[in-house]
Amino acid sequence: MGYLSVEGARLYYETAGSGRALIMIHAGFLDSRMWDGQFRVFAKKNKVVRYDVRGFGRSSRPSEAYSDAEDLLGLMEHLGISDACLLGVSNGGRIALDLATALPHKVCGLILVSPGICGYVSSGPEEDKGWEEFEKMESRQNLAIGEKRVGDAVRIDLEMWAPAQSSRGRRRLLQIALANSHVHKNPWWWRSTYGLQESPQPPAFERLSSIRVPTLLIVGDEDVKGMQTRTERLHGLIPGSELRIMSGADHIPNVSRPREFNALISTFLKNLDH
Repeated sequence: MGYLSVEGARLYYETAGSGRALIMIHAGFLDSRMWDGQFRVFAKKNKVVRYDVRGFGRSSRPSEAYSDAEDLLGLMEHLGISDACLLGVSNGGRIALDLATALPHKVCGLILVSPGICGYVSSGPEEDKGWEEFEKMESRQNLAIGEKRVGDAVRIDLEMWAPAQSSRGRRRLLQIALANSHVHKNPWWWRSTYGLQESPQPPAFERLSSIRVPTLLIVGDEDVKGMQTRTERLHGLIPGSELRIMSGADHIPNVSRPREFNALISTFLKNLDH
């Protein structure tokens, strides 16, 4: 474990194992601890890296313009990693796609779990309907934030994104999310943070057809309907990609269905070596 100084910040990271590099990038309201059920497992055959994205966990909070993709690139260079397989959940998938489309030679494989993506454009009204229920819950969350009920806002986050968790998984995610509750304490945090974050241009959504590395997309059948539609659509836009829909899994499937999730990742990594 250690810290890397990048422009305007320090990034916390951990490494384990040796072999092909696998970099795990966490979801937007959590931190690198969400990978507790995978970090040591995959370090048996790979050089595994997990880190706290700027603004989360033990990494610095943004105070000036920055790029998540450049932070990731700086971490790879610091660790002597020429190229890596990137595993990203939600916002972590957005970061993986930013790097993969801007600097394809730095990426040898992509595992995108219900990924966000810069520059996304909805396919139309039918897709938009999939977000309606989510938006109702989000309005409850915004009310809680406005009333400074931070704990309630965090719990609503878990209701929206992690409804399929076991009681143990839910407790762990709640613990991590509460530790990152600064994202809810200030209603403008997300807007100001993503106003500072600069993704490569043109945006990744416009460059999906250029991806040539093996790519696996994963989405849970209990994830937000709009996210399921988006992930399936990205599968159709990324050449040669695979899609796996996980039964009984939500937006954080590595915690809700760890055994099945780890099996999918193990198979993908094994195939990269052949």
